[in-house]
Amino acid sequence: MIYQFDVPQDQEGRTAATAALLVYAIYRSRDKRQFKVSPEMWGQIERLTKAAAKRARSPWDFIESLKPRLCCPSINPKWVEVGATGRVVSLGDGSFAEFPGSDQREFLTGVLNEADGRAVVDALYKHTSWVIALVRDRLEREKPIESQFAKDIEEESL
Repeated sequence: MIYQFDVPQDQEGRTAATAALLVYAIYRSRDKRQFKVSPEMWGQIERLTKAAAKRARSPWDFIESLKPRLCCPSINPKWVEVGATGRVVSLGDGSFAEFPGSDQREFLTGVLNEADGRAVVDALYKHTSWVIALVRDRLEREKPIESQFAKDIEEESL
């Protein structure tokens, strides 16, 4: 598992997981009143993803192109949490200490700085069906805890 997506633990898997995380974050952050769930929704998302990736030169270009298509005003940091805020520090005597992440929110900057941007955009364009399948798989696995997500988001907005 990379970023909660079921992909191989290699560079291609990391690239696919990064691509899926972009679509997942935008999908989850969309305005649900404007872009509603429908029987044709996933076909539409697949087409919109491919179209956004077609001319994108970087993941940031892709994000800027896909957000308005999925009625996403801005990406909610809740949906890009990847657990990267913790730190491991060498103590100098050969041992390490792990400091858990703070309450600081995560954004896509760290994930995309580590990724090969061109490879991510290529995965979004050339392997769109796989990327969308990864997103749908994660969403399906999250269904049992969906109500907790709604409570967390409601508490954040207060």
